[in-house]
Amino acid sequence: MKKKKLFLIHNHKNFSGAARSLGETIINLKSKVDFVIICPSGTSSKFFKSLNIKVFEVKFVPRFNHFEIGYYRNLRWFLLLREIIAFIYFFFFLIYFKLKFKKIEKFHLNELELIIIAPLLKFFFDAKITSHLRSPLEMKKGKNRIRLLKFLCKKYLQKIISIDMDCYRTSPLKKITKVIYNSINLKNISVKNKKNKIITFGFVGNFIERKGIYETLQLFKKICKISNIRLICLGRSNKSNFLLNLFNYEKNFDIYFKKNLLDKEKNIKILNMKFDLKEFYRSIDIILFPGYMNAVGRPVIEAAILKKPSIIALKKFNKDTAMKGNCLIFKPGDLVSYEKKVLFFVKNRSKINSMGYSAYKNARLIFNIHINSKKFYNLI
Repeated sequence: MKKKKLFLIHNHKNFSGAARSLGETIINLKSKVDFVIICPSGTSSKFFKSLNIKVFEVKFVPRFNHFEIGYYRNLRWFLLLREIIAFIYFFFFLIYFKLKFKKIEKFHLNELELIIIAPLLKFFFDAKITSHLRSPLEMKKGKNRIRLLKFLCKKYLQKIISIDMDCYRTSPLKKITKVIYNSINLKNISVKNKKNKIITFGFVGNFIERKGIYETLQLFKKICKISNIRLICLGRSNKSNFLLNLFNYEKNFDIYFKKNLLDKEKNIKILNMKFDLKEFYRSIDIILFPGYMNAVGRPVIEAAILKKPSIIALKKFNKDTAMKGNCLIFKPGDLVSYEKKVLFFVKNRSKINSMGYSAYKNARLIFNIHINSKKFYNLI
């Protein structure tokens, strides 16, 4: 049987849960689908290359951000300058792409913020376009922006894939939106859990402010002085975003690290970003997802499948990825509540196992890689 061909477009150069989730789908469907991916050059493109698929590295992919955490406001409007430049660059890239691939039938966008390039894809290739929705959109502010997104979705998209019900509720066009959960390939993370003498918390993700890394370090510097616990943070990178730094929207982690003497903290361990997370997950008891996205990230579901509970920055429990009894939650940015959740596990160690097992029972049902990959394949 001839393999189908699908062109994927990924949004960020820095490796993240979105890239890993797409990678899991690629691995599981490689026998049926010939994947070609367009991706900004960086750790994400390096990851996709490791999957032995064709990767076209670009300098920019234009985006239109209207997520709860990153929507345009105040000085963030200046970030649109980058998107205008990126849009012009991508137009000329697609001229080259048209010469190389005269006909392309299907594109899939790995995040809805890439919807802004749908008109270009339609103009050059008249292709069918689908998209993931991986983060909740901002629904209260920017009504005209929501109208624009709804118009673009209605005109250019065949289907939207929401990764959970929280994202589904913010979809601009629910009638074409279907929930397909992220998949977990146990081969990539399956480990024999380590029995730690002291409770070990883990953070994995890019070391950027919206991920809550700085609040986490601040909190654990305090708690480690009064409680015998450990923190392992994985995700340090030498690269930073020039525009975000220019407008003071992002800290320089290396400067923060030295200024706060983190190398002197014996119970806090900082690790560089890497693709293989087996040793990280083997070493921790509880995963932390303390960012400002008001969303459940991939580390939470990876930890759940390994019977490890989580502490998530989330406004309220949900009925699929952050169920009551499977995790603890706190309002994003509420450090007092965040500290209470950490200390809850410190004082109630038996809850780590019981909540971890409850999370596992749910995770093995809804994050099944074979079921979810099949749904993705049928949809596209």
